Amino acid sequence: MVIFNVIYCHVVDYSTLGKRLPNNVECFVLESTTSTNDYLINLPFSNNIQICIAREQTAGKGQYQRQWLSKKDSSVLLSLRRPFHVDIILNGLSLVVGLAVIDVLVSDYHVDHLKLKWPNDVYFKNQKLAGILIENSVKNNTQSVVIGLGLNHNLDADLDCDTPWTDLSKILTNLPQLVDLQEKLINNLLKYCQLFEQQGLDAFQAQWHKHDYLLGRQLELDYQDKKTIGVAKGINDQGALLIESDNTMIEAYSSEQIRLI
Repeated sequence: MVIFNVIYCHVVDYSTLGKRLPNNVECFVLESTTSTNDYLINLPFSNNIQICIAREQTAGKGQYQRQWLSKKDSSVLLSLRRPFHVDIILNGLSLVVGLAVIDVLVSDYHVDHLKLKWPNDVYFKNQKLAGILIENSVKNNTQSVVIGLGLNHNLDADLDCDTPWTDLSKILTNLPQLVDLQEKLINNLLKYCQLFEQQGLDAFQAQWHKHDYLLGRQLELDYQDKKTIGVAKGINDQGALLIESDNTMIEAYSSEQIRLI
């Protein structure tokens, strides 16, 4: 059965969401929290799949301690905690999560021009639409993986954000209800995580290539203590970004030292 907890949430009706999720899922719907990732991380360790949805985040997190900006009832703000066996290699999981998000937006809402900017951002044309943050801990033989997703729904505001951004209200004529969108995203994330666990990143290589935002673009990176210019050439079988520079193929596992030019 689905364990469903709605805590002080009054505006968006989540009462039917539990019926649309698989069994053995524990779901928390919150009025406000610092971050949905932190909420799940602070729960006792569990072998169940756990989901946290919030109307508002007061300290939303992005990569490298950056802030994820949002407004109340304006975005998909959800995290999913799923156990993986300790032997499962998680490299590339953020790419798979991004592909799951794109699959929903394309299949259910017919959004075109979607790309994934390695390793964790969903772009519409040249504007950021969604971001992914994965955090992991290990206990005994289990990896507890928390997958955070922020997707701009209807911000209707000028955010103080250096990155060009957009939201679904600017893309779609008929804006989906937040609860319906979140249900579809959660179910597809669970489906993609299961396939990733069974088949690894190889099962998604062709799909990734189709949506690769950086493919063929020129990058500047910090490599061997100097600035290097190269061209993005896709990913390897571990999800690392391949960058060709002076006939050398560089494998990058972190985006912190990489800049699009």
